Amino acid sequence: MHSKMKLAMFMLLMLNCVCLFAQPVSTSEMLMGYQEFPIAAVDNMFMPFSNPSLLGTGTVNGIGLAHLNDDEVWKRHYWLFANLDGLSYIYERAEGQDFHTLAMGEELLPAHVLPNLYVGANYRWQSDKFEEGLIRSAVSYRPHNLASLAFTWDNPYKRKPYYRFGTALRPFTLLPSIADHRLELTLDMNYSLPDSSDAYKFMKPIIGAQTQIMDGVRIGGTYNLEEETALLSFSLSFGKTEIGSLLRLKENDNYAIAWGQAMDKSFKPFLGITPPSWHSMKLTGNVVSYRAPKYNLGPINIYDSKDKSIESLIAEIEKAKQDPAVDGILLKNPYFSTSLALQEELAAAFQDFKASGKKLSFYYDNIGNAGYIFAASLADKIYLNPMGSVDLRGLAISSPYFKNMLSSLGIETLNFRSHRYKNAGNMFSEPEMTEAEREVYTAILDGFMTEWEKRLTAGRGTTLKGTARQIIEAGPYYIASEALNKGMVDALIYEDQLAKQLKQDFQYSRSSKVLADYRSYDWAKPKESQIAVIYASGNIVMGKGTPGQKIAHSSTVDLIRKARKNNAYKGIILRVDSGGGSAQASDIILRELELAKTENKKPVVVSMAGVAGSGGYYIACNADKIVANPSTITGSIGVIGLAFNATEAFKKIKVNWSTVKKGEKADLGSLSRPWTEEEKQLMIRAIEHTYNDFVAKVDAGRPNLNLEQVHQYAQGRIWTGSQALEIGLIDALGGMDTALESMREVSGLRGKLKLVDATTKDSGISVAMDSDAFNTYLPYSALRELSAEYLQVYELWKDFSEDKALMLSPEIPAVIQF
Repeated sequence: MHSKMKLAMFMLLMLNCVCLFAQPVSTSEMLMGYQEFPIAAVDNMFMPFSNPSLLGTGTVNGIGLAHLNDDEVWKRHYWLFANLDGLSYIYERAEGQDFHTLAMGEELLPAHVLPNLYVGANYRWQSDKFEEGLIRSAVSYRPHNLASLAFTWDNPYKRKPYYRFGTALRPFTLLPSIADHRLELTLDMNYSLPDSSDAYKFMKPIIGAQTQIMDGVRIGGTYNLEEETALLSFSLSFGKTEIGSLLRLKENDNYAIAWGQAMDKSFKPFLGITPPSWHSMKLTGNVVSYRAPKYNLGPINIYDSKDKSIESLIAEIEKAKQDPAVDGILLKNPYFSTSLALQEELAAAFQDFKASGKKLSFYYDNIGNAGYIFAASLADKIYLNPMGSVDLRGLAISSPYFKNMLSSLGIETLNFRSHRYKNAGNMFSEPEMTEAEREVYTAILDGFMTEWEKRLTAGRGTTLKGTARQIIEAGPYYIASEALNKGMVDALIYEDQLAKQLKQDFQYSRSSKVLADYRSYDWAKPKESQIAVIYASGNIVMGKGTPGQKIAHSSTVDLIRKARKNNAYKGIILRVDSGGGSAQASDIILRELELAKTENKKPVVVSMAGVAGSGGYYIACNADKIVANPSTITGSIGVIGLAFNATEAFKKIKVNWSTVKKGEKADLGSLSRPWTEEEKQLMIRAIEHTYNDFVAKVDAGRPNLNLEQVHQYAQGRIWTGSQALEIGLIDALGGMDTALESMREVSGLRGKLKLVDATTKDSGISVAMDSDAFNTYLPYSALRELSAEYLQVYELWKDFSEDKALMLSPEIPAVIQF
């Protein structure tokens, strides 16, 4: 916004100059560089001179040097260029005189309104004559990769304006086989005052053509029919460097310019030569659906440097797929933690990478349980350290139970639940796992194991010595040679032997940790329809909170309200990663999403990440489409209420309570007295009412199900994404890419859909650091030595101690080490 304000002020200055100065100027007074370059197609360092509006394309960011050679004499005439993000400064030294040029250019309107319309201006002056400078203003429009249009007008000091119209065509754009040669035909027309004339006229045109004969080799030329002047160009580009020369031919007035520039982006491989290179990808830390700050210290947001968003990793894989210099991806010891569902999204991105014909290999010192399934389902080759192991052992769910401990302390737990499968509070009220819990967990593990067997068979079915289930049951494999004999890995090698092995298997030559950022040669970007993405991660609670840490009702409603009232957004994707929480908070959030559909007529699509159960499913149930991964944990349609009676505990520690109250139930819920039967019935009715409301909301939101079916699949049961698809609780399997296609389907939008993060605020200072180091300075570090289960209990108590009715899923390990 600030850059546009500066640009507007600059344009205003230009208009003032038009009005103030009106005396004739001859074209001979125009500077070299202002004449022969085709203004609609110029893409070299002289762009800030010829057409400053195209600086808004960002294609010439970098630094450069040019030098003039006249009649085979090396002149003291040179230029220094510095171009960055729509701004440019050029220093010119010519025969003892210093000249300066400032230029700026920017896209005028957002891509969702009118893309590819650029405006810009430059100002050139001599060092000691700033007020006598020359202003050039420019407008360019590129409606299609086929065509580019441009218009410039000059306002010299105390002279009349000088105008130029330019157009360029790429006739082969629609022919993919030869489009990369980028043949460009240009036509420019000057409209100015001829020498000794006071009447404007169109001059004879300037015609031109340029093309890339091979990757990195470009030739071109223009001919000015009015001036009878030719300009020939030749350039070579490789890496981030481009060098070239310009030759101007005119009777008795020839010169040449040699130039070079270092860009911020890479050119495509020179002559298309790409030696086999692999991208060495680092896959460690925590893979999350939304990267939220761990701590907030005033305006400072502190992020865990180990956290990586699933979107950033998928984008890196896609970039490697599109890179012509990358033949494969190498993963060395990719130890990371995430949910099974997000791991499936990551695996899908790698599968898409491999579908392009590129390779994927893993090297491990030791392979973990879920990590092996991940690698085996994807890898072309798996290499293991000779002293390593494969810790493949299957899946298990364990949960602590605190009833006996609480009873020994004199604390009674009241677990009000809508159904026996609604077992999120069982850890407090039961001495061990109930049969209903065991039934649910068995069904979930069956779903997970089915996915594991399917993926293991698809990835290594031809090499395994046995079925996928037999291989899993026979693990773990602590002796590397046993894993090799079972066909689980392809070779036992040390890391120093890896390059040689890859060369033998894939003609590998080298690897790089950095992917090239290639310069775009496209003229036009498609018009975009913006889709707001709101990330809902964590426990659902009442109040305000930091997105990504909690789904606080007030903060989340504010995000949804801003998105639904923003006309730039054509739809909302809610990315849910939550096991639920407060029933009231869930209902308020659902209400705001319903308003987006009814009041603002915006489609809502839900993308479920690792878990979207109970309250997490409640806020999703009225979406136009619900998308989940095969291993997403969802469902858990039910309600619980937890209360505690510590009467006996207070007796044990000799604490007496006395109460004065007005109202029979004024102290309802107090730890110091037991609940009456009437109060218990009151709570039971509230739980039943909330459950009935829950299934009614699901019935209203899922037109493919009737109320009886919803109740059948509810009752607190949890489902995997695959199971939920079979029974109609969701609409499709997949990640954010599938959610985006679902948005296209329900919205009827055409063209490019652009996902916009409508959750993260740009304000404040962001700092990334290792959370382990930071935690050593926090009181919370004392809890880090406790087991994850005990910390989980603490978090639940902290979040929900004030809530009577909870839509909370049972605790299933949501994060697994890969």
